[in-house]
Amino acid sequence: MKPIHVRGVGLWAPGFSDATAWREGRPDPEVDKPACKLVNARLGRGSSRFASMLGEVVEQAAAQAGVDVRTVPTVYGSSLGEIETMVTLLRMLYEEEGKLSPNRFKNSVHNAASGLVSIGTSNTAFSTAIAGGDRSFEVSLLEAWAWLDQAGGDVVLAVADDAPPEPLDQLDQHGALAIALCLSAGPGPLTISGLRRQTEAPASRVPDDLRRNCASAGLALVEAVLARRAGDVSISLPGRAGMAVTLEVAQPPAGV
Repeated sequence: MKPIHVRGVGLWAPGFSDATAWREGRPDPEVDKPACKLVNARLGRGSSRFASMLGEVVEQAAAQAGVDVRTVPTVYGSSLGEIETMVTLLRMLYEEEGKLSPNRFKNSVHNAASGLVSIGTSNTAFSTAIAGGDRSFEVSLLEAWAWLDQAGGDVVLAVADDAPPEPLDQLDQHGALAIALCLSAGPGPLTISGLRRQTEAPASRVPDDLRRNCASAGLALVEAVLARRAGDVSISLPGRAGMAVTLEVAQPPAGV
């Protein structure tokens, strides 16, 4: 496939409202819920923090790139999806006489965030939601890349998982994280190319509590983009061999 270009990034995690705060290591204990201004309170009634996380990073990446959230295609990825809403529904089913909340039910599907953001922004462009387990970032990036290869233009890729709720936290524990990239068919100064398999797991600085969050597979790429650091970048979960890409950074003309 042809190279693609990064135009904007987004990031949200508890304590970090955006990618700049994350890169500078400035946690804010007041940051617990994403702002997600794309979805109003009425539309978002019964939706999860997970859906708001995705909406928030889509908004950040689109704003940084200067693309219109009302028209840009979107790709969403997650391993767990709407797990908090699903657990809530199961509790209602088995502990509350089987009465389910219609609002929660409509927000329990894997593409709930896609629907919420699309409705909130009146966006009728292409949108899809990917479930790829531990490889959700990799397959979501491949989906976005294939879209650009065929359709051109721009696309916003957003990948997230919230922390597993009780009782699933007894089986798997990790923190919440959402990241987004606004990608373009080009041209641009930050180019992604060379998708390939890795034979060895690269070193990683990802915090231990995020290493099992599927979105952490994209942290190395986000950080390389923010630092404008060219080179090979892993797009697999930290500490695992998987897939990698090459980030190329164009140098500005002399005197600029």
